[in-house]
Amino acid sequence: MCDHNRTEMIARRDGVDYVECLECREIFEAEDLEPIAVEEDDE
Repeated sequence: MCDHNRTEMIARRDGVDYVECLECREIFEAEDLEPIAVEEDDE
């Protein structure tokens, strides 16, 4: 299974960026790739 670590932006349409994985050649929306931010308490 590919982790999509190497990507290239290929298009932007209606404010959505599309990227292609350079390893598996899959194309998907860039926002689907963004890691989930983990909030840490400073207490």
